[in-house]
Amino acid sequence: MDGKGIFGESFFPTPADFTQKNSVVSKTPAYFFWRVMKGGKGLPEKFEPWNSAMPAWENVLTKEEIWKTLIYINETVKERRQVASSNKEPSIENGKIIYVKRCAFCHGDEGEGDGPSAEFSLPQPRNLTKGHIKIRTTPFGKIPTDEDLFNAITRGMRGTTMPGWKHLSKNDRNSLVLYIKSLSKKFEKFEKKGKTHTIVTAPKPPAFSLDAVKRGKASFMINCSGCHGVKGRGDGVTTARIVDYASNAIWPRNLSQPWSFRRGATRNDIFLTLRTGLSTTAMPKFSARIFNDKDIWDLVDFVCTLGSPKKPEVKPVIEAMKVKGPLSTELDAPFWKKTESFLVPLGGQILQQPKSYYPTVRNLTIRAAYSDKEVAFKITWDDPSLDPALKKFTTVAESPPPPLPGHMKRDMEPDKPLEPANPEFPDAIALQFPVSLDTQKPYFLNGDTDHPVNLWKWTSSDNKVLEWNATGLKNWSPQQDLSQAVQVKSDYQYGQYSLIMKRKLKVIHEKIDIQFQSDKSIPIAFNIWDGYQGETDTRKSISSWFDLQLN
Repeated sequence: MDGKGIFGESFFPTPADFTQKNSVVSKTPAYFFWRVMKGGKGLPEKFEPWNSAMPAWENVLTKEEIWKTLIYINETVKERRQVASSNKEPSIENGKIIYVKRCAFCHGDEGEGDGPSAEFSLPQPRNLTKGHIKIRTTPFGKIPTDEDLFNAITRGMRGTTMPGWKHLSKNDRNSLVLYIKSLSKKFEKFEKKGKTHTIVTAPKPPAFSLDAVKRGKASFMINCSGCHGVKGRGDGVTTARIVDYASNAIWPRNLSQPWSFRRGATRNDIFLTLRTGLSTTAMPKFSARIFNDKDIWDLVDFVCTLGSPKKPEVKPVIEAMKVKGPLSTELDAPFWKKTESFLVPLGGQILQQPKSYYPTVRNLTIRAAYSDKEVAFKITWDDPSLDPALKKFTTVAESPPPPLPGHMKRDMEPDKPLEPANPEFPDAIALQFPVSLDTQKPYFLNGDTDHPVNLWKWTSSDNKVLEWNATGLKNWSPQQDLSQAVQVKSDYQYGQYSLIMKRKLKVIHEKIDIQFQSDKSIPIAFNIWDGYQGETDTRKSISSWFDLQLN
């Protein structure tokens, strides 16, 4: 209820925090009902500019469903405000009460990960009867300590539907630890045998050095690139053998975005992840029998070069740089290095069926430039699954098979190379603009009848851009050939698409095409489809509006 859901950082303003005393929960029921019915776009024009991503639910949910939802929100917020005062002594009995109320919806009545919300979760909720959790201080495959369980409950799992429960009292969280342990026989057997936990710790790290990075890179290419790819973007060739594409449950972590690491992105955090592995996933431990501490620190130092641990700031204004002369469509044109890069977060389209609850592509970066006559955009986004059809049109670089590590070599026939999988749908991206800058800003979900949008959609299967007009999520129509004016250049390098779209600032079709002006902020938004994940039509990643300014 605190606005920090799985898409909480994907839109701005961020979702409402219902736990705040001045939130909409404190308003009259009629006002709360109206806000849910009308969403962000239902606010009067005097509140413009209003970029809320809150959908209008009046044509999606019935009035009864909305009232039930509001009752649930109100009751839960009341409980949330009172729960910190709970100070019962930790017990299995109290833990069961809390579990049934807070946890069973996802983890199931018996802890088997089969609750009614499981089908809307990705990765799937933990099967607690197995006695394993991913983030531990114990060795790979071993049960966690009580402190490990307490920390997992408190922190949650970033980027998943597992929230942090730090608002519960410490005693209540300890009660949950006791009850969760009772769901698996492994904890009881462990205690009966009088065993003690072996704790994995990170020794004092050596000073960061370029020599260590070089050694770490060589080790990474042998031991890690098969899954994570040579740039760490999860496009390794062996991924196809271990990843369930349908569920995306164990897709390798994108190492170029350390801010998404669930344990954390410090050198110590990465060391512990390598030493302990991630139980129940394809991420193994790096055994001390094969890799000494120095080897691990070398790997850590190389991984630290793949991306910044701090997520780039999301700015609401995208500034385009003025360039003299014609704008080249070459991806490595010198002027692009002088332009500023802007991060655009993306969330799933969850208003209309078919929905995208857990899209693969969660952000993109964009650079913008313009001249006296043209405007151009350079967009990059990480996608570990290339559409093979693109190879017919442009340059493609894929992560090669890694050499087999010495400790894994056997006298056996090498694996046959995997045939490239052909996704049912292509990959695609669309830039979205309002058709007119003189009317109210359209809703960011592809506009509506009174506020149409102009979309430039690139598709990987033919490497072309097609211009569309839309008046809603499902009301798209392609423009005639004579009005198709956008040029494109693309490539795919080690898990990342790069794309340039270019068009004249002004075109003759004013009633259907955006006309770029230097004296006005121009709303711009984005849609992305990952064909490998079955995304097409309304199943896609989306952004809210940003303001493009031609400086």
